[in-house]
Amino acid sequence: MSFTSDPNTIANQNSTESFIGLSHYYDLIKDPTYHKALKNTTVYTLGSICIIIPFSFFLAHLLLACQKTLRPIFSFILIVPGITPPIVLSILFLLFFHGENGILNQFIAAPLLSLLKSVNSPWAESLPDFINWQKDPRFIMFALIFQSVWRWTGFITLFFLCSLQAIPKNLEEAIELEGASFFKRLIHLRIPACSHVILFAIIYLMVDSIAMFAGAYRLLGGSGGTDDAGLLLISYVYQTGFTFQQFNRAAAISMSIVPGLASLIWLLFWRQKKDVVQ
Repeated sequence: MSFTSDPNTIANQNSTESFIGLSHYYDLIKDPTYHKALKNTTVYTLGSICIIIPFSFFLAHLLLACQKTLRPIFSFILIVPGITPPIVLSILFLLFFHGENGILNQFIAAPLLSLLKSVNSPWAESLPDFINWQKDPRFIMFALIFQSVWRWTGFITLFFLCSLQAIPKNLEEAIELEGASFFKRLIHLRIPACSHVILFAIIYLMVDSIAMFAGAYRLLGGSGGTDDAGLLLISYVYQTGFTFQQFNRAAAISMSIVPGLASLIWLLFWRQKKDVVQ
């Protein structure tokens, strides 16, 4: 379907589809907006993974150390954002990040900025009175990543907790008798024991980052924000397929195929290289 032209539905002109080859793919090479959407999606994915996985691993240790009677309560509190529909979470975050009157500005950002200005340092004078999280291109990506961290940290934490609880007690006791410190136990026992959960979390967060639509759509109003600072790949696919005056279905399909095709080629080369090494 990506090798065909879209039927022209403007002004009641019902043209039929025709084969145009790789025309849509050539257009992507010259499309700077598509390149920016890929870059933003990569930054969003890496930011989510690099924050969620270490933070979830830390929270799992806190749950493991707390009393067993309190552990189910804390676990339920952590998992609530993960089971909440994305559209509900996005509305809550819209109120959280919304302009000067947002919760984040009123209780955290504005007091902190006032404190920095009271120091009378030269660089503090250029700071704004509040941060516009939805329109300032310097902070739009932070808002998107924070939304992902809020939603999935508790979900990944429970997987780490299950993995830590599955470590045999005799291994923990043996490494303690050898005099290993907490950090040595962490590096040589707990992280290797949770390696399969880390791999699952990376793949899961990658898939969610590529497919995350409702949160970005609600937070940025269906656009990529100022200077397309928050334009994700799926948002650009939606814009191309449904909001650019006509249904550019074939162009949207080609945008979606390229990352998957690139991932498949990388996987084949990685697998071939692994077989050669073995």
